[in-house]
Amino acid sequence: MKVYIHGQGRIPSKKNQMIVCGRRLVKAKQVRQFEAELRQNAIQVMHAAGIQATDKPVSLHLDVTFGDRRRRDVQNCFGSVCDALNDIVYVDDSQIQSISADKQYTKGEWCYSIIVETK
Repeated sequence: MKVYIHGQGRIPSKKNQMIVCGRRLVKAKQVRQFEAELRQNAIQVMHAAGIQATDKPVSLHLDVTFGDRRRRDVQNCFGSVCDALNDIVYVDDSQIQSISADKQYTKGEWCYSIIVETK
């Protein structure tokens, strides 16, 4: 199985974006919105390909295009992406055995591509 998911916009970092609500920690609104959009995109891709969530080990590759030249840590993008794909592409993100990423800069363009492949 090999799944390609493409999207537009910024990938928010979960790092330092948890909010205390009562006695619980919750994700920031921006992170929740991104994860919901990515989940819907992944559902459409999986449904169109006729594929169910796998319970096998997977590798995940993330290709990110940043729209400005600010210093950004690409590894901070993985948290939101991995959580959003739970129960859609794979049963649990603990199945991810390898991750890799590429980043580039294109002024004004924010997008990403995700490739998930069973091992």
